[in-house]
Amino acid sequence: MSGAEDAWYERLRKQYKPEKVRLLLVGESAPSDHDGTRRRNFFYADHLGYDNLYRGVVEALYGLRGLTAKSHDKRPWLRRLQVDGVFLIDLVPYPVNNMKNSAARKVVLDENVAGCIRRASGLDPEGIILCSGGVFGALAGPLTDHRLPILHSEPLPFPLGNVREHFVSRFKEASSHVGLQVEP
Repeated sequence: MSGAEDAWYERLRKQYKPEKVRLLLVGESAPSDHDGTRRRNFFYADHLGYDNLYRGVVEALYGLRGLTAKSHDKRPWLRRLQVDGVFLIDLVPYPVNNMKNSAARKVVLDENVAGCIRRASGLDPEGIILCSGGVFGALAGPLTDHRLPILHSEPLPFPLGNVREHFVSRFKEASSHVGLQVEP
């Protein structure tokens, strides 16, 4: 697997990068584009697809609920995240969501810790939220060792529909430490 981020993901991420990162979110990886025939989904893509992390974050910060692909334009909210200083990077710079072998996936996560710490350090965030249990397991200790400000002491569940409410609650609590308030 390549260690570089796909140019499409990188371009979209740069488009919404804040001048000053107040709250850094760290996900596992950008999602795979599957066989290349479907519309690509990604936190920073302008269309709403299977964007569970995006849905969880905008619900936690701005109270948006019940988003559907037919009724939601992500661009104004992505700009608001940018203005508010919220930025997402991924632990692994290439998609790993299709890896079925959990032991192999953990190896890939662990192999990318040093690079993620360099990227996070370079952004100098006020606070960091690790957006899944696997990311927390791989990064919490090393980020703490590098004196980077993790805002929660236990893993947050990835915000799939059945645990999104728990994610939203924990995310609100963590993000309040950098002064981000939920506003409609």
